[in-house]
Amino acid sequence: MIKTLSKGAAGAASSYKLVLLIWFTTLVLTLAVGFPLRSFLNSTFGNTMAVERLRDGFDLGLAGDLGDTFGSLTAAISAGTVLISLAGFILFTFFAGGLFRKFTTAWGGLRVSDFLKASANNFIPFLKIAILLMVAVAVFSLVIILIPALIINPASASSNAGPGLMYLFIGLWLLAMPVWLFVADYARRWIASTGSGKTFMAIGAGFRALRENFWLSYSIELIVIVAGMAYIVLVLWFTAVAMPDSGGLVFLFFIATQLLFILRIMIKAWRYASVCQVGN
Repeated sequence: MIKTLSKGAAGAASSYKLVLLIWFTTLVLTLAVGFPLRSFLNSTFGNTMAVERLRDGFDLGLAGDLGDTFGSLTAAISAGTVLISLAGFILFTFFAGGLFRKFTTAWGGLRVSDFLKASANNFIPFLKIAILLMVAVAVFSLVIILIPALIINPASASSNAGPGLMYLFIGLWLLAMPVWLFVADYARRWIASTGSGKTFMAIGAGFRALRENFWLSYSIELIVIVAGMAYIVLVLWFTAVAMPDSGGLVFLFFIATQLLFILRIMIKAWRYASVCQVGN
């Protein structure tokens, strides 16, 4: 396990140029949405005291003062968030094709042009795998959490066992997540290494690899997931304690957030590279 994760970390580190390319593309996308939104905010608030009032927390009175403009502002923020989320999902699915091609290439490096070509060639099969993964997790969540919750909730009115059972089901759901992720990741590896776009054959290869190397496969996914959760805690802590209020500090805050985002991409690349080491 340590050897596999170490090789995966080395593979992710050697892909720093590709990681920076992914970061830059995502940054451009975010700025394309952020700058129009910033202009809208400036035109909305202008030189008013709204910003000073918002620094002390959200003010419902401010929403009333803005009138119809508040609805337009909420719609703009919501639309921007949805757009960035959808575009981010598509971008990461696209670039995953290039990363897996890099990690399954035995002869070493991968030029940027080859990386983009592999990303384009693998995009549709990888998109199918991502959608199938979301559907599988949604159905699994329905069976493991939602249905038991609907059954247990009426019964728990006269018993204290209900909350304990729900914690058990939630724990089972969390423990199953590395299984789904490994199958999807190994399916992507199979497509990248074989050049085949047969999605269901790739998923079948993922389940076979999981059965043949279960504890290794499960443990590396679990460790990287824990690292990702630690990253989320780090980001939440940083944004809570380091929110700036002046020009120079705002710039430093921006640099720090971009470094954290690059770290997020590196963690994802580490997961991909480690999965590509399973069975080697």
